[in-house]
Amino acid sequence: MQDRATIEIGKWQLESLTNQEPYQLYVEDMFPKKDSYKMILLVFDVEQEGEAIKISYRNNNIAEVSKKNYAQFAYRKGAARGGDVTFTTKLNSVDKKLNTLYINQLPKLLKVLQTSTFTEEFSFFTAFKVCLDAHIEEIKTSLQAKFEEFDKKIQQAMGVSVKFMVDGKEKYLGDFEVVKQIILAHGTEGKSSKYGVVSEGKNSQCSVCLKEKEKLHGFGSPFKYASVDKKGLVSGFFNQKNNWKNYPICPECALAFEMGQKYIVNNLNKYFYGKNYYMIPKTIFKNSPEKLEEAILILTDLKYSEKGKNSIKSEEDFLMESIGEAKNSFSLNLLFFEENPTTKAIKIKLMLEEIMPSRFNTLFNDIPAIVNKHSLYEKAITIKKEKKDLVFRFALFKDFFADSFFSIVQKVFLGQSISKETLYAKIMNVIRQNYNKSRSSSGYVEYTYLTVLKAHLLINYLQQLNLIDYNKNFNFQPMEQNTEKKKRSFDMEKLHKFIKENENFFDEDYKVGIFSVGILVRLLLNIQQQSLGNTPFEKRLRGYHLNPEILQKVYVEALGKISVYQNFYTYQEFKAFTTEYFNLNINKLSQISNNELSLYFVSGLELGSRFKRDKEDTKKQEN
Repeated sequence: MQDRATIEIGKWQLESLTNQEPYQLYVEDMFPKKDSYKMILLVFDVEQEGEAIKISYRNNNIAEVSKKNYAQFAYRKGAARGGDVTFTTKLNSVDKKLNTLYINQLPKLLKVLQTSTFTEEFSFFTAFKVCLDAHIEEIKTSLQAKFEEFDKKIQQAMGVSVKFMVDGKEKYLGDFEVVKQIILAHGTEGKSSKYGVVSEGKNSQCSVCLKEKEKLHGFGSPFKYASVDKKGLVSGFFNQKNNWKNYPICPECALAFEMGQKYIVNNLNKYFYGKNYYMIPKTIFKNSPEKLEEAILILTDLKYSEKGKNSIKSEEDFLMESIGEAKNSFSLNLLFFEENPTTKAIKIKLMLEEIMPSRFNTLFNDIPAIVNKHSLYEKAITIKKEKKDLVFRFALFKDFFADSFFSIVQKVFLGQSISKETLYAKIMNVIRQNYNKSRSSSGYVEYTYLTVLKAHLLINYLQQLNLIDYNKNFNFQPMEQNTEKKKRSFDMEKLHKFIKENENFFDEDYKVGIFSVGILVRLLLNIQQQSLGNTPFEKRLRGYHLNPEILQKVYVEALGKISVYQNFYTYQEFKAFTTEYFNLNINKLSQISNNELSLYFVSGLELGSRFKRDKEDTKKQEN
């Protein structure tokens, strides 16, 4: 499970933090994904004569916070509604944050100090309260003015804290013993106390290390995906005090769990085409911190090169390709999730466990290298006015499976078979939507030609992975061609070669026939466009909602229309070809779904112009 893998990462982290004080293990980086951010510091002067302490507000200034100094501000996230654990907090509303500090947090701090041995700090923060009583409105005004000096982008990642000047020396929250105690207590005892109840076990087995421990926490998981605040999700007749029986975690494992969770969130939180996921490594050999460190370095040292940025491949694909180049000394758990922006609770959408680098290599390196060689994809797309090859990217799945992305990701990674009916339905749904948009919208709509190429590439990819069934024994044997030199505008040799190069795509004679009908209609539409300036026959295609009966009517009507506009002698060979592969296989059309039939027709329609004879070749025939 990912929990044990997370704890192993936490233990690895703890080994490198032996010089830190215990409370520092629970201090959090306010914006862990940023290299640096700004903290507004409320600066107070402290004067002390004997036991008398006087604190006055001086001003505010800006501190740059980074990985090196964030601990001194002693930030730790609190409950969604109760404010953070100390005075250090994220700044998004000046009134709200100062009210929380003044009305809630300071009285709680003084209450803790009243029963502690920190008498000097009790006097200190009592004097601090006196200062706030006298100057809270002045502080609000100056803080608001400072906050408004920055643009919204900076404001979205900004914090506020306090700094005291004592005898010319700076003193931050992390320098106070009571603050250290509060953070340590929140980090440890908070694992047994939540929702106003205490859930703690005694002398029982830890669910992680499987050792009997004197004390066990009931709320020890740092990942917020265990909703124990709702009835029906807790054992012991809905008694939250008994939640420790669901998931007993000893203090040692709980600390390692939190440290591992922090590292994963800060360093191994990735995006896969807009989807959040954690990439959690797990070594093949147990208790192997060296191998774990090697795996983590592979994941964290990957850099998206300038060459990668200039290609059509995404950073997501680059990461997956790089993982595929690693040795099978570790596996990866991929935890896809959605996070509640308010509570930060995560909803697991997909969990892929123990995926080896060799599987990444197959999916992102080996198979793409095979399918990308196809000549059909050469110079098929235009990026910044430059022709580039169409290559496989996992984004193709999102293009066609946007509403079931997690399901298709699971099937592909785990090598589970995919329903052809579902696949062709998804493809045709996109083609029809784009077709309808092109007739009613002035905005960007992907050309059907490009969508067909993408579909062809995706089908090719899935066939190479053996995730969809197809006839691997299909052998296209074209009929003999008429070698008599006549004026021909259709190149049968090109068509034969194309089908031969795509036997895995066609894989049955009747699919060649359906494709040929699509070509026939394209020829007709081209003739109509040249003769009439529009394509009235397009209405007969029913928005690409086709079935065997409709397709037969389209075929017959297209033949009739072509004979009206132009003598068909220039297409005699193609007409014979279509008769052989379509007419003689009409009884087999019911073997495939209407969506698959529609795709082969649309493919012929969009690719049909490829088989027109070049003008130079036609001139040679005439001579």
